[in-house]
Amino acid sequence: MKTALLLLLTLAVASGPARALQCHVCVSTSNCKQPQTCPASSRFCRTMTTVELLSGNLVKKDCVDYCETKYFQQGQVSSGSATTLCCQGDLCNAGRSSAAALSSATLGLTLALGVLALILGPSL
Repeated sequence: MKTALLLLLTLAVASGPARALQCHVCVSTSNCKQPQTCPASSRFCRTMTTVELLSGNLVKKDCVDYCETKYFQQGQVSSGSATTLCCQGDLCNAGRSSAAALSSATLGLTLALGVLALILGPSL
């Protein structure tokens, strides 16, 4: 009995208290980095990037209990795209998502094609 109690005590001390996840938590028009300790219930770091033609980029990073990766691309020139990326690790949401960079490139190409369509449209 004493051996079992000693073993449990040793395991409890060795494991120590659970350490909370750390994520960057911020809102910006560019890649922001502001490390914060998340609430104990948070299991994911999330980065949401919205690219809009008229208003530009908006990057929001936070701690969340549940997260689902999503990619959304509108079909119209005037509408942008949105990306939600999830990760599980301390400060894993530090970098700007490659999807956001891709969305910016796609948006530029779409804008160029739209201008070309406006120029050539009346002659077609």
